[in-house]
Amino acid sequence: MTTGTIQIQAKRPALPLLEPRFAALKKSLVKPEHREKVEESYGRLCRVLASDAEFIRKTGPAMVPEIDFNSLFDETSSQGPAELPPAFADLVRERGCVVLRNVVPEAQATAWEAELIEYTRTHPNVGGFPVEDPQNWSLWWTRPQVQIRSHPRVLAAMACVSRLWHVADPSLPVDLGAQVMYPDRFRIRHPSPNEAYTLPAHLDSGAIERWEDPANRANFAAIFEGNWQDWDGWEAGGRIHAASDLYSVEAACTCWRSLQGWLSLSHTNTGEGTLRLLPNLKASVAYCMLRPLFGNSFAEKEGTIDDSQPTFPGSTPGCTQFFPTRDHHPHLDLDKSMIGIPPVRPGDYVFWHCDLVHEVDRFHPGTTNSSVVYNACSPLTPYNIDSLVGNRAAFAQAMPPPDFELSEYGREQECDHADHGARQENVLCKEGLQALGLAPFDANAPGLTEGEREIRRLANEKLGF
Repeated sequence: MTTGTIQIQAKRPALPLLEPRFAALKKSLVKPEHREKVEESYGRLCRVLASDAEFIRKTGPAMVPEIDFNSLFDETSSQGPAELPPAFADLVRERGCVVLRNVVPEAQATAWEAELIEYTRTHPNVGGFPVEDPQNWSLWWTRPQVQIRSHPRVLAAMACVSRLWHVADPSLPVDLGAQVMYPDRFRIRHPSPNEAYTLPAHLDSGAIERWEDPANRANFAAIFEGNWQDWDGWEAGGRIHAASDLYSVEAACTCWRSLQGWLSLSHTNTGEGTLRLLPNLKASVAYCMLRPLFGNSFAEKEGTIDDSQPTFPGSTPGCTQFFPTRDHHPHLDLDKSMIGIPPVRPGDYVFWHCDLVHEVDRFHPGTTNSSVVYNACSPLTPYNIDSLVGNRAAFAQAMPPPDFELSEYGREQECDHADHGARQENVLCKEGLQALGLAPFDANAPGLTEGEREIRRLANEKLGF
């Protein structure tokens, strides 16, 4: 594509029409005084995407920044919290993803994998997805999972990447340095070159909510003013009250995960049943947010705003995952811009921004398992405190966390297993106890901002400390 106003060359499948109120929502996205600038910016955006997609294709997995965590953090020293070098941090912000190497020793990560495999062999009826041959297991409180979430180096890595975010107003109740434990499942994917896995390109934690919820939409204001290049995807202040589920979906994430992530427990090469990313945060988000204004089959020119139809490609009300597609998001050029991550080893930690397009390899042609434990960054915010309270109660009973309690895949409960890991002795450090709501946050620690102090006080109050 060389311009955002070219004639449509191929007829795309018609977009599904939503309720008429969504046409009114679309008309409200761009103010009249910004309309011309938004059209100009969209054309420029399409040209940038075309150039970037070709660069991503040529660069491949090397697009994902990586760094040895041992160069950032030494638990035996007093150098303080781990920090990414400034230039490297800027690259991570640009691409929206990072691999931290050697977060935990390989031997420890390998031992955790072996224990998880043995647990699933001992308790095969817990189930998972796919139902016929579970690979994402409906388990949350095995001993390895609890230990991983509370391991000092894992928590240090989470604190390190959380520093990629910032809060413009220090009085806002958010603490990026304190974690709320979000119990998720784990994956043990077996090699099978002929077995397709269905998790296509998507964004989690909200679909239509990104436009429909006023607090959520406000995070993208610069894009709707024609200034997508100035959009700051790492400002946390507007995220803390943004709704990601307006339709009470049964299995929706009730926690703001600032960065999604998983710890590798295996040696996995690129393309071997692992993660794929679109490492171009600002341009991809701007395009997904603007596409409803330009993606109607009814428009004569793609670069002209058409806000007449109730269409939001990739979004279905009641589904909290957003799915960009080749048909309706052609300028993303997903065949070029989606790349597999670099090879990972046991103990490597992969993170990606909450707004980054990602998917999973359809096939796993390798020779060993592709094993990971999901463990996202969830900072201490008002929205996340409620999640923490519910997850603490689930831990006490060895029951599925609230976000997963209606899981259709589980046929047994962990509380029925004598060897479940939901025991306080498996929590490995004080910060881990705090992240699980089992110990109070220090609201009087030196150096806290007004907002950090307030959110810690509020969390302690809700947790009963």
